Amino acid sequence: MIIQEHITLAPHTTFKIGGPARFFCSVSIDAELLEAVTFARNKNAPIFILGGGSNILIDDQGFDGLVIKIEMMGMEKIQDLGGQARFKIQEIHQEAIVDEKQKRSVDEKKVIVSVAAGERWDDFVDYAVEHGLYGIENLSAIPGTVGAAPVQNIGAYGAEVSQTILAVHALDTRTMKFVGLTNGECQFSYRESLFRKEKGHYIITRVDFALGRRGSVNTEYKDVQEYFLKQNITSPTLKQVRQAITDIRWGKLPDWKLWGTAGSFFKNPIISAEQFLKLKKKYPELPGYPEPDGRAKVSLGWILDKVCNARGLCKGNVCVYEKQALVLIAKPGATSEEVVVLAQDLMRMVKEKTGIVIEGEVEWVN
Repeated sequence: MIIQEHITLAPHTTFKIGGPARFFCSVSIDAELLEAVTFARNKNAPIFILGGGSNILIDDQGFDGLVIKIEMMGMEKIQDLGGQARFKIQEIHQEAIVDEKQKRSVDEKKVIVSVAAGERWDDFVDYAVEHGLYGIENLSAIPGTVGAAPVQNIGAYGAEVSQTILAVHALDTRTMKFVGLTNGECQFSYRESLFRKEKGHYIITRVDFALGRRGSVNTEYKDVQEYFLKQNITSPTLKQVRQAITDIRWGKLPDWKLWGTAGSFFKNPIISAEQFLKLKKKYPELPGYPEPDGRAKVSLGWILDKVCNARGLCKGNVCVYEKQALVLIAKPGATSEEVVVLAQDLMRMVKEKTGIVIEGEVEWVN
């Protein structure tokens, strides 16, 4: 492992924005991760974990600490669970035992796939679909790495990654031991997890997924239904759903080669049923989706577009994307300050128009 100094971070992010890291290294095995964390402790330097760089905004001044880029690779299909459903952690052969409720849910209809944190998320989705495994096809074309997926509990088109996660393996930076966390211990909720609540406590090295050998596809979202209606497909296959989601997502996103972007910049807000009905009377076409607790998740992209008229709004070299108001794009020369100013303006506009307080999905690193 090599520790570098004063490495510009902009090329390591999809936003293409960001100053230098005081220290920078890449790790591909557990031993290197231990070495990197020990180095940071000796230097009294904060740590930032970098995956695909797709959901972060690096400050123009950079990061005055150690940036650790996770490059651990590998996928392993585990079909024989044995008596206690145990999962090996890469290199360090410790074990995590899933809780009793999870053990009962893992039956002969499931396949366990253990994936290293540095693998590209969409490569894993492609692997699953090609092998006829159900559960993550609606999460196609989401940028980033497997290790980042549990952190914000990535979700799209009616699916969340937490629905398929069996165990997360990580380095506990407080004890400097490798541990295994069950799904329940990860405290998943909408775009939230233990790993976001306790930043810096755990560094994810591998994730175990339980995917279905058989299943039914989820096409409940309007965009997906319209896609298949145009294709004259009434019973889409697993591969067709992946292709549909990919086409729909890329149709709403800018060309990553031309513009900097982190994709959706904000979370879709979840509001009370009472507040949703009140807004629905004012804006009859407002899309909303029921949550298990009775609340409603509303489309922030629709609000920014139809209520706030924010499409195309710019602050300097940063703009709201013309095709999807939930996405911010950075032109060459854009700064993190311009992104923050535009984001704050959008938050204010939504609050004034609807009373909804929105939250960012992108992590600001400074």
